[in-house]
Amino acid sequence: MKKLLISFLIWAVGLSSTLCALGQDTYAGIDLLYPQLAHPREDATVAIKRRDFRFVIVNRSDTDVPGLDKHQSLKWIYGTKFVRRPFRIFATKSQDFSFNIRARAYAEEYNRMLLHHLLPDAGP
Repeated sequence: MKKLLISFLIWAVGLSSTLCALGQDTYAGIDLLYPQLAHPREDATVAIKRRDFRFVIVNRSDTDVPGLDKHQSLKWIYGTKFVRRPFRIFATKSQDFSFNIRARAYAEEYNRMLLHHLLPDAGP
């Protein structure tokens, strides 16, 4: 009986540790909830090779482009595209907040890489 109890406890601890790695967390540098937002530098490099110089915005109603502090006028020259929000029927406020933070960080890094390619002397 004690062996069964110990086996069950070990199994429960193992299960609970895997459940701790929910989609809100990152594990080994990979965003489990939004993997499409995991590599902004690589995505920007691929877009530059395709000659797609559109800047990324978080949603359609954004008036400012993240990462283009002094060069907001470039969005009119090159255009914008937005980060698609994953389809969720019952998204919680926490999930929306988490997506907005991650999408904004992704857009900022992506846009800085693109800006550095377009204007190498623009600075950091």
